[in-house]
Amino acid sequence: MGTRSAVMSLSPLPLEALMPLSRAADLVQLLERWVDRGWLRALDKAFVGFLHELDPHADPLVLLAAALTSHQLGHGHVCLDLFETLKAPDFALSLPPEGDLQTGAMLLPSQLLEGLDGAHWCHALAASHLVALAVDGSESAQSRPLVLSGKRLYLRRYWTYERRIDTALRLRLATQERVAADLPQRLDSLFDQPPPDGVIDWQKLACALATRGAFSIVTGGPGTGKTT
Repeated sequence: MGTRSAVMSLSPLPLEALMPLSRAADLVQLLERWVDRGWLRALDKAFVGFLHELDPHADPLVLLAAALTSHQLGHGHVCLDLFETLKAPDFALSLPPEGDLQTGAMLLPSQLLEGLDGAHWCHALAASHLVALAVDGSESAQSRPLVLSGKRLYLRRYWTYERRIDTALRLRLATQERVAADLPQRLDSLFDQPPPDGVIDWQKLACALATRGAFSIVTGGPGTGKTT
């Protein structure tokens, strides 16, 4: 009898019976259906399963945020802005084109998060054993897989990457390079076609300014000479 009950409890519940933000197991079932539809990657759902194993009592709001953060990473976004997500929750998934006949038969993030306040979401994350606050430098915080920085949620690895880049950039920005005495001659040799009178050679000026520091950013639209 006990075995039969256990098997029955693993059976997918009807969509209308799911309580994804009250029961973590229901959220996992919903994520599985999102994966079946192609709205979420299997990797994202597996990540949530890993977090649920780490903390079986995790708040479903935390697990949902983790799923969306992981999915956004797959689209090149290093974090999930919680407040921006609440403005248009469905954009956090790979939803089908508008008009897909199956869309109406599935719970969407916009339905799950309807009425949720961003501050409440942040509070739920900050209270989780799975989440470290960005300002927490304790040893225990370093082992938590998620990092909350203000209103942005990161996977630990990518938060660490951003901190490394931030540190390197700050170090370079604080470094003043010695300008070579023969810089004008060097620039003249590189830009040997002087512009017409009254016209500024912006490429030459940009190169001159770049020699003053240890870090520069080259920007400009197509045809502006970024690579020449």
